[in-house]
Amino acid sequence: MKKRHLAVILLASATLLSACGTPEEQIHKSLEETVVLEKDFEKQQKPLMKLEKEEKSLFDEIMNLGMKKFDEIVALSDKALANLDKREELLAKEEKAMAASKKEFDNIDHLIDKLKDDQLKGKAKELKKLMNRRYDSHEQLVKAYREAIKEDRKIYEMMKDKELKLEDLEAQIETANNVQEEVLKASEQFNKFTDQFNEEKEKLYKEAGITND
Repeated sequence: MKKRHLAVILLASATLLSACGTPEEQIHKSLEETVVLEKDFEKQQKPLMKLEKEEKSLFDEIMNLGMKKFDEIVALSDKALANLDKREELLAKEEKAMAASKKEFDNIDHLIDKLKDDQLKGKAKELKKLMNRRYDSHEQLVKAYREAIKEDRKIYEMMKDKELKLEDLEAQIETANNVQEEVLKASEQFNKFTDQFNEEKEKLYKEAGITND
């Protein structure tokens, strides 16, 4: 019976060039603002990883204790629950940062319409669709991660029950592990969209004649 360690994949961020002036450059300026707004999102990644490692250690420590050390199990479970609380707080900050990024990103709609080159305008619209898929995938990631915390919380609450049955604990651990698989899939999907966006963005700005100064 082993609870898998849920490792946060360091989520990729959108990287941009710098420019201002023409419609093309104004689009980029707006996009650059989304990167600034996502800084708070990036700041949550390492603390989340640290908390996850700590929670994994607490879990392993609990599993190595016998029921005769029930008081220790309760104390460690409380620490793990506090750990989950902290992760929820970081997740909320990450979610808020991405929402602010999306709000800024939505400003490029009227700028795209100002593009005179139809081919460039088409590529800009495709880039916008790709970025929106990235935002949608992050929403799914947050949803999955929040569900994983919920299921992990059940594990530690159960461990504080002196009458806990082993088969019930095993079933809950399996449920939590299944949810964690969904988190990993969502993380990979988000990173894929981010990588695609960065690649297509560079192609668009190259065609628009914007260089990295």
